[in-house]
Amino acid sequence: PARPSTSSSPTTSPSQPKHPDDMTLLEVFLSHPLVKVGKFFLLPYLLYLSYYSLLLQHPHHLSTLTLNILSPRPAVGVHSPRQLLIVAPPSSGTVQIQKELKNKLHLEMGHETSDTAWNFVRDGTVSWFHGIRFLSSPPSNEDLVRSFTAICGNYTENMGFHPAAYRVPENRCSYRSKWDDCWRKECYAILIEEWGCATRGNCEIGFRTTLHQVRNPMRTLESLAVKFCVGGLDSGVVREEFLVYARAMFSKGHDFGRYSCIEAVGYFLVEYQNVMIEARKRGEIAGFYRIEDTSACDVAEMAGFLDEYRVVYKPNYGKIKKICGNGDDGVPAKRVVEQKENRLNKDMVKLSWKDLRGGIHASRKDVGDRDLEMKVRGLFRAFGYDEKQIAEEIIMAQDGKVGESPGDEL
Repeated sequence: PARPSTSSSPTTSPSQPKHPDDMTLLEVFLSHPLVKVGKFFLLPYLLYLSYYSLLLQHPHHLSTLTLNILSPRPAVGVHSPRQLLIVAPPSSGTVQIQKELKNKLHLEMGHETSDTAWNFVRDGTVSWFHGIRFLSSPPSNEDLVRSFTAICGNYTENMGFHPAAYRVPENRCSYRSKWDDCWRKECYAILIEEWGCATRGNCEIGFRTTLHQVRNPMRTLESLAVKFCVGGLDSGVVREEFLVYARAMFSKGHDFGRYSCIEAVGYFLVEYQNVMIEARKRGEIAGFYRIEDTSACDVAEMAGFLDEYRVVYKPNYGKIKKICGNGDDGVPAKRVVEQKENRLNKDMVKLSWKDLRGGIHASRKDVGDRDLEMKVRGLFRAFGYDEKQIAEEIIMAQDGKVGESPGDEL
């Protein structure tokens, strides 16, 4: 039989992969396993970035590319005016009202973010932390530095603040990193810019109208207790992230570390609301509304969306007027806000006036001390709530008849 030839030429089969030594640099790169798999992730990510960059940062390019067939909304920069800022303490229904304005009125409203470069928030923001623009400066620069260091040196996701929520970072921080030295520097820069800026009249981010949203103070306290009291009311233990912000914002006259949990969240709420009340007296806040008896259209009217001379983005005037000004009271946007988002306190905590007094729930105050109670009662009167309703609800709760109200969220 014939022997197999040993002098055949070293030809390469078409299906046989090339040896790396025979490949070009581009072929080596494209054949790498990470590149082969990565293209399935990289392409959607690039499309995502292109979508936001084109519509929010460079919409004029889209007009040019389509020969003005498409005319997207103009970009809104850091210094460009927005229509509405709504400030409210945590657990006052901020998530719900943002959803109402977005879904029922088709407005670009953000929750705890005002960065228009990467978020559709060109009409405004609903936020608790943006309230720092109405704070007065601490007694000394040392106290101010101490407040900034407490917040920027103890980052937590649970309090709704991150410097990326305000603008594109000036230090070119990576969005892939949740927190690092770069974001810490950016945090200081944002706090320096925002803290008390409304009282100084030099806020970097401007809003045509600022409104103060309130909720029944006792219901707000109950929700705050569920969120921040560790181990129940009688343990007296407060989550550390809450104490960080409470001390940073309202250290004057308070030792939050010695308070029981009810006292800590109670005095925080009182201080926050009083800051907003004073800002309203100074004309920095246009007005307030109670979330329990307000609709999306009510908020839009207070904000100036229904005033062609006050509206910032002119097309919003016609859009909102068509929804809210048609005489049909059955329109969803005209219905009082219903609580559907982020409900935490599902009757787990029900407070009466006596729960705010000293000597109970791990309180170190004298038994029967009524300082916190009287200050919370002051909020009831300031916002038009019925103080007697609390006792009535406690009685009704025993029969399981207490209803739900908006706002069990941050």
